[in-house]
Formats: sequence, structure tokens, C-alpha cells
Amino acid sequence: MAAIEYRAAVPSDSGAIRLCVARAYASALGAIADLPDVTSGIEQDINKHNVTVAEVDEQILGVIIFDEVSDAIMIFNLAVAPEGQGRGIARRLLEVAETTARDCSFSLLRLRTHKLMRDTRSIYRHLGWFEVAQTENSVLLEKPVATLVAEQ
Repeated sequence: MAAIEYRAAVPSDSGAIRLCVARAYASALGAIADLPDVTSGIEQDINKHNVTVAEVDEQILGVIIFDEVSDAIMIFNLAVAPEGQGRGIARRLLEVAETTARDCSFSLLRLRTHKLMRDTRSIYRHLGWFEVAQTENSVLLEKPVATLVAEQ
């Protein structure tokens, strides 16, 4: 099995990222009527935010879009295509955001997900995230940034 490579996205990745996100959210988009469009604005995201992709043999299987917002690193989108799921891609992409938070001296990661995305919420809880607020259709989750202990 080919190794998964992680790298910063470039503008020419926008079509492949859009396809990855659409495939990752396909079942949720069919089941949740008020889920927002998760594929628009990819080009702007690449130019404005931190965007990291996971790829195998030049095929993008995962993406994370995040940036500094107030006192935390906010994750705007995390998506893993079906053929990439179960390979640790989401965990590794979240680690990229966490490393950025640590490097920028932030102590929190934040994200929002739809309240009906129960499997997604469960995965985040399993990865150490806490649900801290809920609005009509949205759940806010936070995760403390792990501090690295210097080797003695």
C-alpha cells in the first residue's frame, strides 16, 4: 500500500479538494436537509487559510482547512474521502492543526459540526474533543492543545 503524504494545498488542487469533500460528505448531504454547501469557496480557502491535503499516488484523499480565530485555531472543514477512511488520515490532519496551534501558542482547537452528524461527533469525542455548546443545528467542539514535554 502506498504511503500517505501530507502537504500544503496549492491553487491547482482546488478541483481535487472539491471532489474529495463532496465524496466525504455525500451521505450526510443526502440525509441532512439543512447541511450547508461544503464544497464552495475552496479556491478562496487555499488563498486565505491553512489548507493541508493527504494524498496517495497524487490522489487527494483528505483535507483540513483551518486558521486562527480569536484565541484558538478554528477548523472550518475536515473531510476524508470514503476510500481514505479508517487509515488515520483525519487524526493526522487534526495533528497538523494542533501543531500549528502549539507553534502559535494557542491552547485550544475549535470546530463546528451539524448536530445530526452523530458518527462525526462520536469520532471527535473519541479523539479528545468536548462538545461545549449547541445552537439550533450546530454543535461547537473544543479540544485542548496538548503540550509537548521536553526530553530530559
